[in-house]
Amino acid sequence: MEKPARRGRIEIIASILQAAKEGAIKTRLMYRSNLDFRGIDKYLNFLVSKKFLEKKNSEKTIYKTSQRGLEFLETYGRLEESLYKKED
Repeated sequence: MEKPARRGRIEIIASILQAAKEGAIKTRLMYRSNLDFRGIDKYLNFLVSKKFLEKKNSEKTIYKTSQRGLEFLETYGRLEESLYKKED
């Protein structure tokens, strides 16, 4: 089975969490997850509120994937592998 062409909400969340694993500013997350400014803001606020991302304020705000976010990525990876692996 092939992946759908258009990304869903879960895939976008996974791309943001993956990009924030080592910590990143909003602009980097925006480019790495291929979202516009309004889109990234909506997702960042949601992910921080659900404790999937940690927000660290310094000179620039840094977003880092939390332990809960890492657990989500692990589960997402297993699910994606199960759904899209090629059967011989």
